[in-house]
Amino acid sequence: MPLVLRPRQQNVSDPLYAATGAPSPGPWTRIPFWVRVIWGLVALFFLLAYLPGIIGDAASFLRWVMLALAVLAGIPLLYRAARHGMLWRLRNKLILTYLLIGLTPVVLFFTLVFLSAYVAAGQFAIHLVASHLQLQLDSMGTTDAGMAFGLARRLENGASVESLMRGPDGPGAATRGGGPAAGNQPVVASTPAATATSGPVTASNLPNNGGPGTNGPANGVGRGPANRQRAVYIDEKPIDTPGFAGNARSPLRLADWVGKRRFGQLKVFVADGGVLYMAVVDRVPAGNNHTVTVIGSVPVSEQLLNGVAEGLGQVTLVPGLVLQQTHRTNLTARELRRTRLVGGARPPASSLFDYGVRFPSTLSVVDWETGNIQSVPFNVESRPSILFEQLFGAGLTGRITDTVRVAFLLICLVFAIFEIFAFYVAIRLTKTMTGSVEDLYAATLSIDSGNLSHRIQVQRDDQLADLCRSFNRMSWSLGKLIEEQKEKERMQSELSIAQEVQANLFPRASVRVPSLQLHGICRPARTVSGDYYDFLVFHDDHDNARRITGLGLALGDISGKGISAALLMATLHSAVRAYRLASEELFGDSARALTHQESLECGELFESPARILSLLNKHLYRSTQPEKYATLFLAHYDDASGRLTYANAGQLPPFVMKRDGRIVRLDRGGTVVGLMDGMHYEQETVALDPGDLLIAYSDGVTEPENDFGEFGEDRLLEVVHQHRDQPLEVISHEVMAALDAWIGGGEQPDDITLVLARKM
Repeated sequence: MPLVLRPRQQNVSDPLYAATGAPSPGPWTRIPFWVRVIWGLVALFFLLAYLPGIIGDAASFLRWVMLALAVLAGIPLLYRAARHGMLWRLRNKLILTYLLIGLTPVVLFFTLVFLSAYVAAGQFAIHLVASHLQLQLDSMGTTDAGMAFGLARRLENGASVESLMRGPDGPGAATRGGGPAAGNQPVVASTPAATATSGPVTASNLPNNGGPGTNGPANGVGRGPANRQRAVYIDEKPIDTPGFAGNARSPLRLADWVGKRRFGQLKVFVADGGVLYMAVVDRVPAGNNHTVTVIGSVPVSEQLLNGVAEGLGQVTLVPGLVLQQTHRTNLTARELRRTRLVGGARPPASSLFDYGVRFPSTLSVVDWETGNIQSVPFNVESRPSILFEQLFGAGLTGRITDTVRVAFLLICLVFAIFEIFAFYVAIRLTKTMTGSVEDLYAATLSIDSGNLSHRIQVQRDDQLADLCRSFNRMSWSLGKLIEEQKEKERMQSELSIAQEVQANLFPRASVRVPSLQLHGICRPARTVSGDYYDFLVFHDDHDNARRITGLGLALGDISGKGISAALLMATLHSAVRAYRLASEELFGDSARALTHQESLECGELFESPARILSLLNKHLYRSTQPEKYATLFLAHYDDASGRLTYANAGQLPPFVMKRDGRIVRLDRGGTVVGLMDGMHYEQETVALDPGDLLIAYSDGVTEPENDFGEFGEDRLLEVVHQHRDQPLEVISHEVMAALDAWIGGGEQPDDITLVLARKM
């Protein structure tokens, strides 16, 4: 069956088109019902949250739970929608690829830079706050150290502890002057140099605490802290120092862990009674195995934090967490907010990119009673411009700082321009590639629907453009191939008609002769055959009763194959039939009654196979091309006498297989017909005895070859001899089976024709 190419028509029943070409459902119908129920409940709970009472409170809580469930349920839907909707187009896939490959590293880089800058700025702000607090402690430590060393020197110079404790007004002076019962009051003292003089410790010879009203640096870091407290101990015994105040829960008392420390200075943040302090402890050895301990402290207040945060931003401290950690007290959020200390103010932004920097940290605080260290969280809010000024203000002038800032902005602008240009080029390349792919996709749909004249408009010169041109050439070749296939189908149809016509030219199986069995078969190598065989029955109409008198037998082979050989075969068939029918008509009784004696003699001539071959040779030579010819075997069998008269014009000699096994070759005749004009042929008569078998064949029977050579006449006679007693159809079938086995899987090389006749 030849291959037939036809334009493929879209069929909705095709599973391929049913999966891809069917109309897709709407976006609302693609959402599962349970997902729609969840989103409806979310909307309902958000509306019910505005109702007062227990319903509103329950809905206010449940709406966030339902919203989380709705988001989790919507993620797979969004993924499928992105995959089957947005990412179906190649252009969207390429754009997403460019974003992931090109833009993602840039975003990650700038995110990393921003986070690094943010962390660095926050750490720098924390460092500045810590430095300012440390300067406050250092200022306190310098003052208290001078006082401790002054007292130790006086003890070494011979002053007694009692004299230091009495002071100028007696033992009770401290109470009158504002001792421990006087409360947390500011004190005023002299400079540290006064502590080196002899005499009792009084308000006049103690160092200045730097409280309000004292002179100091202009900034908050250099000024002495207000609300200064100081306690003095000699050998763990307090000294009433008029002018220095404390309270029962202040760090002015000497704690056990402080008394066990070595000599030296300790500067820490402490918590006592829920109040946060900056404290400096100085322990100095004195003569006669005495120890002087001076404890100075300042409550951490918003005034102190204002000085620390001046020129930096805002500092927030929550000291209530120390009380919660130390005393295991659960404070509410409102109570913690009440203990919050805020110093400074949030600085305004100097530009659009001057974002706020808020960074948390912790402050190590010592519990005054136990000596345990706790962590108090605090955070600093500032701006990059302020931190930049703090970092470079001392080393660079304002003009240099502005130049650095402008240069940095220009570099960022150049980078942004390069990124935009790269993104623009990527989009153009994407459109170029996806445009070609979309053109190819549209072209394939057009070709698939049967429009083979569709062509892609190509205006570029790249590989994708060559691909489009190749597609155009392919569609043109496909259209040409289909046209050729249609022509081939038309020719095949005509060949089928010719095959049917030729099948009608061969004799039917109903041909019967009283004393002769007949069988013939022709198997073309192609659609039509160039071989020819025919059975012509002769009748006698004596006494108006048609009686079979004989049989004309013809077997021929036309030069060549295919249509030309089939046409010449039809010509030969018609000529043989015409001569045979003419001889029958002229030889009959009616012809003899109606014609002259010359006509009768002419009719007798038609009974001669040699005479008919001469006439056929003349006819074919004059009506066909010079290279066309045919081999033909003609014979006339007389039913009454059993005699066979034949003439062979170049055909392979048939055989007569006698009953006793002898083989008679029928080779009398002449050359082929139609090749040369004026040829004469000889004829011969043989007698057929009962049981004799006539075997006539074409060269397609004996000439097929394989690795062992030709099939040959001997093998043909052997097969026929093995089955000679079988019906003629069985003998023919065995011969064909032997030929097929000899040829094997190869193509049949030539037309095969076999004619068998047996004398009854």
